[in-house]
Amino acid sequence: MKYREFQEVEKTYQEKFKIYNKRRKFFFKWYFKLYHRLEIRGREHIPEGPALIIPNHTGGYDLDLLALADFAVEDRDVTPMIIQSWHYCNNWWGRWYVGSGLPLYQGKGMQFDYYDPYFTPGGERFPGLMVLFPEGNIKTFGDRRRLGKFYPGALRLAVKYRIPLIPAAMVGFDTASPVMKALPHEGRPDDVLIFPFTFPKKLIVEFGEPIALNSHHDFSYSKEEEFRISNEEIRPHLQRLLEKYHAVECDPWE
Repeated sequence: MKYREFQEVEKTYQEKFKIYNKRRKFFFKWYFKLYHRLEIRGREHIPEGPALIIPNHTGGYDLDLLALADFAVEDRDVTPMIIQSWHYCNNWWGRWYVGSGLPLYQGKGMQFDYYDPYFTPGGERFPGLMVLFPEGNIKTFGDRRRLGKFYPGALRLAVKYRIPLIPAAMVGFDTASPVMKALPHEGRPDDVLIFPFTFPKKLIVEFGEPIALNSHHDFSYSKEEEFRISNEEIRPHLQRLLEKYHAVECDPWE
């Protein structure tokens, strides 16, 4: 789907689901506040201009995605990047549960025309805030203290648009909705086996200081070097943020 086609789909969806999504957001506002006592820390690290938020992906029911997209940054639109098979263009989960986001097409490289309106000065939604989970898949409960390999999408966006990356520690989501088993699929994120309810655990989202990649802006890297930078220079920022709450081990990336 081309971006212009997506604009039409998005407009139609937002008009058709306007009242529903307003009610959905109202429900989750109180769900997070009363049931999970959601706390947002480090909002002062969010810049006024465009930025890309890079959280760890943890827990079931996409509670981490909903907390970031709808409640983590007051008075700002936050747009998550969602794999196209789960996006509202193509999936009931995206239409009735998530209700926002840009489709992320795997295997076709970065679809930069989707991101230009968010990150380019003068763009329709500038200044934009977006969310990309650099690990891709969610860890199971047994591996919840492990930080997965970072893929280079965040680096590519940061270098192209000269924007900072904002690490975000998602704490408690793995126990509020533990992932008991992952069901791998080729070419798309894993399906997961979870409980049909969530536990009333406290949830915390903490934003870290912006990661400026100024020294990388004027260079072109091989894929191997992109993985190295993503995992040896970017991932440690999120690791240190998570270590304020629990021990963290990092998966090998090579």
